[in-house]
Amino acid sequence: MPGPGPRGPQRRPISPSSPLEGRQLWRVGDWGGASEQIGRRWEVLGAEELRGLLGQPRPGPDGRPYTPRAAAIISAERALAEAVHRSGKPHADALLVGTVDEAPVLEPVDFKWTLETAELRQVGKEVLEALLANPPPLLAERLAQALAEAGCPLDRPPRYHTGFFLAPDYPPNRAQLAPRGSLDPDMVVLCPVDGLTFFSPLLGWEVAQALASADHSLLDRLEVVERYYRLGAGVLGALRRLRSGIFAEQLIDLDGVAELADLRAQHRLRTTAEVVAYLDRALRARAELVERLQQIERAVYPFSALRQEVARRGPAALDDRRLGRLHGEIMKRVRAELWRAGRRLVAEGQTEQQALVALEALGARFTRLAQREADLALSSNAAR
Repeated sequence: MPGPGPRGPQRRPISPSSPLEGRQLWRVGDWGGASEQIGRRWEVLGAEELRGLLGQPRPGPDGRPYTPRAAAIISAERALAEAVHRSGKPHADALLVGTVDEAPVLEPVDFKWTLETAELRQVGKEVLEALLANPPPLLAERLAQALAEAGCPLDRPPRYHTGFFLAPDYPPNRAQLAPRGSLDPDMVVLCPVDGLTFFSPLLGWEVAQALASADHSLLDRLEVVERYYRLGAGVLGALRRLRSGIFAEQLIDLDGVAELADLRAQHRLRTTAEVVAYLDRALRARAELVERLQQIERAVYPFSALRQEVARRGPAALDDRRLGRLHGEIMKRVRAELWRAGRRLVAEGQTEQQALVALEALGARFTRLAQREADLALSSNAAR
């Protein structure tokens, strides 16, 4: 479901003179899911880089070198990643496997696009030991395969070794290393990355190129390419939200470059900062409409109304958790009807603001729908 966009008192409006750097740049990018897309892409390329380290000696336990011969890459397999996530334990993205003194060595590795978000405990041997004390079955299976591939003796207990972060080699990450930064260089492996190769497959890249071209900026350094990719993904995401409307169940697909050109021409937006500032204002206005829509939804059938209905029927076998799930199911069906009515009103020529006023006036109709859904669900539960 399309979300409301930027909101909250901690997020100041973006001005046309904003430099669009740091956390503000990340916020703009995440209008279009830039951080998530970059993270997933780096997990894929990071896994390839990690496999390239196999067979190369590394510092091991007690300072003694060991040679990793295999890797169990958690992030590369969706079922495995989900199983490890469900364990609720912190973990790295992968494990290197090798031997020292004929004993298995396990070293955690975490893929980080930016070392600014690195947490040392993620690659700590204590965290790894806790994860493997009672590992999910699928992880145990993949680890056994890696141990066999590395030629490790299965009758020897493994030695856990503090691992490292695998990250792109560019100025923002080098700045995180000691003595200027807080990370020990021995806990980081930096890899060369070509910006155009990395970012060009990602959603929003064409818009990023259009923004860079309009600003007469050369995409010749990784940090510049990343900056424009985050801006491009954010601008595309904002355009999709604004064109989809507040009653849309999914964001529409559109030609981002063409939409951007139309936006520039219509509102005389010359620079990227002006484009972003305009979209920030538009998304804030949209967020107010979304909040009003959510208020209408909550007023139709609050959780307290379901509680009262259950109490009216006498002792119930529904605890708060089951009651909460039931309320969520009821509201999902009511919301679908509410949004369908909103789309119909807009299609008839009303603005979204006018449609919200009309939906408020129809509140009793949707309350009756919710009551019917609740009656059917509670009657079904009583019959069981």
